[in-house]
Amino acid sequence: MVSAPLTAAPWIGGFTERGARLAVEQLNVGRARPYRLEVLDNASSPQVAAGNARKAVADGAVALITDGTGALAVAQVTDPAALPVFVVFDGGGSFIDPQAHPSLFRLAPANRYLTRRLADYLASKTTSVAIFGDDSSYGRDGVAPLVADLARNALPVVHRAVLPVGAGDVSAQVLAARRAQAKALVVWADASDVAAVIRAARSTGWQVPIFTGTTGEDPLVRQRLADHPEWLDGTTFVSFRMTTEQGPGPFNAFRAKYEKRFGADQVGVSADGRPVIQPPDWATYSYDAVVLIEAALGHVGQTGGTVLAALQVVSTTSANGDERGYGPQDREGVSPSDMYFGRFDQMRFAPVTDDLLSPHLPTISQ
Repeated sequence: MVSAPLTAAPWIGGFTERGARLAVEQLNVGRARPYRLEVLDNASSPQVAAGNARKAVADGAVALITDGTGALAVAQVTDPAALPVFVVFDGGGSFIDPQAHPSLFRLAPANRYLTRRLADYLASKTTSVAIFGDDSSYGRDGVAPLVADLARNALPVVHRAVLPVGAGDVSAQVLAARRAQAKALVVWADASDVAAVIRAARSTGWQVPIFTGTTGEDPLVRQRLADHPEWLDGTTFVSFRMTTEQGPGPFNAFRAKYEKRFGADQVGVSADGRPVIQPPDWATYSYDAVVLIEAALGHVGQTGGTVLAALQVVSTTSANGDERGYGPQDREGVSPSDMYFGRFDQMRFAPVTDDLLSPHLPTISQ
């Protein structure tokens, strides 16, 4: 079962559903008893997400795939039922704990990996930072480790602001950061707030460097800035690498299957007279979750036990060529060494050239 914010956050909800659906459809080819995928909208509501988890348990689902909305509330339902839950977006550190919440597995980059890389990168680029987080769990769980990592690097935070999710006007908060003489802005917030901060800074002529968390890649940011695409140029986000040491082959093969099934994900903006295409990078995680579940079911069929226990011993190859798997005390499915930085130019992003890992990664067609 998939529980995702289909209406509240269409990009996140969309890639969560489509990655899982692609994997299920491929696994069902030739199966006498095909898997059934049920997709529910959690509307970014912890209460709805917990209700979806209760339905998954009641319906006898073998696993639940979610963006992470209401993860703690979900765990209260799934832990007693030993129902595996894969979190494929939220990187918060408040809920991944094999002792406290044994049913929760993360298959997405953890914030502590992202913020450590970002803090190290910023330390070599600037002398002071202003931080904008939103009032969601995504914002809170990202800002907390970021502040700690910046302090470890002795990089001053001269201004902090908490934005309402979906804030329309953030000009006052951005002006305060400018008056505090911030030399860089970091926005760890939903996509609409990322776009609002960029607009508020650039519309006043402030060319301060802007960095974001993973939501900087959300197509909504580019849609909100379509009237001034140049304002996005230079914005840098931290995320996970799409390709591996093997090169782009595995990811490109996955992308070909994805786009054959669903079509290319158009961002809704154009550059150089051509539509900009969003690569299906995040969809690899929900796809991989289904493949891991299949491997766990196969292990249970051969040796007995539970799917939850089997997930701690099986491993598979990811859609991008990485290895996926967990151990008894491990609930993180993405290596800390896999983080990279993407930078926008003309509504498309490419790996930065001034970082240890990123310059060695290929530019993915968009």
